[in-house]
Amino acid sequence: MRRLLLLACLSFGTAAAQHTDLLLNHDLYPYIDRLDIQGRTGGIVYTSLRPYGLETLQAVFARTDTSRMGPAERALHQRMRLLADDSLAFSQQGRGVFRTFYRNRRNLYTLQKPGLRLIIDPVLHFAGGLDANTFPFAARPSLPLYANTRGAVIRGSLLDRIGFYTEVTENISRLPQFIYEQYRTGKQLFGEAFVKPFGTENALDYLGSRAYLTYTPNRAIRIKFGKDRVFWGNGRQSLLLSDHAPDHLMLNLTTRIWKLEYVNHFTQMIDFIPGKGDTEGTHPRKYGVFHQLNYYPVPAVAIGLFESVIYQPLLPNGRRGFELQYLNPVIFYRAIEQYVGSPDNAMLGLSLKWNLFRTAQLYGQLLIDDYNFGFRDLGDGYWGNKTGFQAGLRYIDAFRIPTLDLQAEYNRVRPFTYQHFNTASNYAHYGQYLGHAAGANLSDWYFGLRWRPLPVLHAELAYSGLDKGLDENGINYGGDISIPHTSRPGEFNNRTGQGVPFRVRQAYGRLSWQLWRLDAWLELEGRYRTENELRSLSFLGGLRATLAPRPVRF
Repeated sequence: MRRLLLLACLSFGTAAAQHTDLLLNHDLYPYIDRLDIQGRTGGIVYTSLRPYGLETLQAVFARTDTSRMGPAERALHQRMRLLADDSLAFSQQGRGVFRTFYRNRRNLYTLQKPGLRLIIDPVLHFAGGLDANTFPFAARPSLPLYANTRGAVIRGSLLDRIGFYTEVTENISRLPQFIYEQYRTGKQLFGEAFVKPFGTENALDYLGSRAYLTYTPNRAIRIKFGKDRVFWGNGRQSLLLSDHAPDHLMLNLTTRIWKLEYVNHFTQMIDFIPGKGDTEGTHPRKYGVFHQLNYYPVPAVAIGLFESVIYQPLLPNGRRGFELQYLNPVIFYRAIEQYVGSPDNAMLGLSLKWNLFRTAQLYGQLLIDDYNFGFRDLGDGYWGNKTGFQAGLRYIDAFRIPTLDLQAEYNRVRPFTYQHFNTASNYAHYGQYLGHAAGANLSDWYFGLRWRPLPVLHAELAYSGLDKGLDENGINYGGDISIPHTSRPGEFNNRTGQGVPFRVRQAYGRLSWQLWRLDAWLELEGRYRTENELRSLSFLGGLRATLAPRPVRF
């Protein structure tokens, strides 16, 4: 009876304690994947939906049995736990610096009072390097690189039920030429919103900010409102909903009962207009609604059903405003979309994860933008069969080497997927893709290795490739989702990769050394990349603190 009462108290405490989320792409995510494959998460963290709440990670680390871990693995586990577990950090209060700063050996400033927990940390990225390239628009074949990010994070909880997070950064970066080319041609820097040139030669200046509140009214429901981003899937890419685009305004409702997890994600997004002046008004708004239902028959298996609708409030026959019918949290979105006249961009999806033998994980996704069975007998390559799929594998402690983890992944997306006849309803936010980071009409593959030879040292190596078909002379071959699918060249004989071949190969490496027990890292990264006949080789090294690495997925 005492054990049952203790378990009930712990369960209630875990549900009631409210915190913020772990930054997407943080170095903790690969480690949580390891724990999940080893069967240590016990259904507490559902790895198909990111970001993870810090309160759930706290519960995972608290229940993990470290008695069978070796000394090095146990030391790594404790370091990872301290990064995720605010309660553990607050229990280690000491003298600190000037009796004010870093009293818990992790955060710049902390305050804990009845009903209030406050954490303040700096956000820093100071780095320098060199980019040698053959891009024709580069100012010089060898350009200096640097990162100069300064900012702060303020987060915490109120009354153990309300979490708050706010972050602001000022960024001046001199980027590798292949990234700067994306800005030069489309006025876009992936993952960022308002960006402007700074000086000359591949330098950009941009302000970053995100902020949100979380609230848990009971053990089953978690509510999040604010400006942030999400990633739905277990892979390096997500075909369903990724974090490639900038932060967006969201209302996220997560319900967990029995072996089910149900997520409602309501968003307001931006229909980006390149080159719009400040005096021309705001960017038009667009809206997105997303459902995902996950079923966990056993802790090692997760099956997810996904649906979404992207829509714009202004139609050719007048302004319709916000579609209130999409607020219904338990209805089939495609049925509503047809009911109101099929003016919107609806999608369906399936995701799967299966952990095997506590050493491997199979995962994948299937996306259906549209599929017409009635046209199969009329010809091959019907343009309206807009689908994509993903298949991936993780293998931990490879070759019996502790903490050596491997990953392989393949994605394929057919032409015209994510496009819509109304360009404002395409599957994008601020002109950047919400699905696969490179759009559609493509296939890509990835092989990656992660290793922690020491608890403080993280090594990553990867080799990846992308094959995509680009448009030519105004002909829409289905890869650019910012144009309407009505401009397609034909109804049949469409193939993945059609159009002008675009071939990317890149080798990437990163070494990170953790400073003390802080979320701060000395890093060195290098990249060799080819785009058709163009070449680039870049190196960057410096300090990163309270900031996740910037992923470059293509």
